Amino acid sequence: MKINISKLSDGEHNYTFVTKPLELEIDERRFNKPVYVEVTLEKSRRQIFLKANIYTVGRFQCDRCVEDFDLVLENSYRMYYVYSEEESKKYEPDEVMVITPETNEIDISDDVRQMVLLSVPMKLLCYEECLGLCPRCGKNLNFEVCTCKVEEIDPRWAPLLKLMEDENFKSEN
Repeated sequence: MKINISKLSDGEHNYTFVTKPLELEIDERRFNKPVYVEVTLEKSRRQIFLKANIYTVGRFQCDRCVEDFDLVLENSYRMYYVYSEEESKKYEPDEVMVITPETNEIDISDDVRQMVLLSVPMKLLCYEECLGLCPRCGKNLNFEVCTCKVEEIDPRWAPLLKLMEDENFKSEN
């Protein structure tokens, strides 16, 4: 995704890109829908300010119930393209890039790729209230009720249970 800036006049300019995940080197098994990018450029004598909004849909597996589901992903970023090192010191290092006046185009492909990948949540859930799988029989508790007894106690807590039983025995006598 390249934006030609060689003959760009001062002021605001809007661009829309639609690209395939493969063109951004993103896994097509997980991302099989187009990536939409809306870009606003504001050009002045000293800099070009870029703001990008990114939208796509990913196909994931729920961490609780292991069902596949689609998730809408959105992210945005901004970048300042400046013409001098001195000017770059005004901004956060990850939000600025120094370019020369001879620069003809800005390639935002890597930034868009990173923003798509960063928009994937750490915990992937088909929905917030997902009940997951029964730890004993493996049934998906979102669709069916299992008859497993969940009374089993973690063996690491057994000494505490024994202590409680001893206390109950003492209080009864």
